[in-house]
Amino acid sequence: MDANAQLANDVHFLTAPLRFIWHSLLWFVFLLFAPLLYWTIPFACIAVDPNSDFRMLVFAYMALGPFVSAFWTMIVCMLSRYRRMTSDGRPYERSLGGVAAAFGFMLFGFFGSLAAELLFCFLFGVPTYTSDVPVNAAYWNLWFAGAGIAVFSPVILLLAWRLLVSSFCRIGGI
Repeated sequence: MDANAQLANDVHFLTAPLRFIWHSLLWFVFLLFAPLLYWTIPFACIAVDPNSDFRMLVFAYMALGPFVSAFWTMIVCMLSRYRRMTSDGRPYERSLGGVAAAFGFMLFGFFGSLAAELLFCFLFGVPTYTSDVPVNAAYWNLWFAGAGIAVFSPVILLLAWRLLVSSFCRIGGI
């Protein structure tokens, strides 16, 4: 092996942690803005070209959906846990129970979203292409609106449950 190849291998090895950090940061930014992307990108694509077939977008939408739902379910649940544990003025202490709770919330978000997506696709299917432009656009708009609810259903259900419990506690219960 000559010196140039050795140097290239060494530089590749040294830059690998920086590439990992960069890719992790990009995934974090995607997950952070995913709800906004999920509720705007499909409808913008349909508005720009209503006569297209959006099956590749459907595949990306449904394949990444459980990961996005797991991330946001964990964020919502852990923020609530943090607020509840620090409500009496004590500082939050990291614990193995908190890690287990975050992991459990992520599993709930992932598998809840996966089950909701499968049920949604089984019940409603993926729209097929029609040559009638308004009908094609309406089918895809309706499908993406329902798919967004299916993807984020664990987060929606969790927030609805917390709203019900807080309003029940506020009025004094039974």
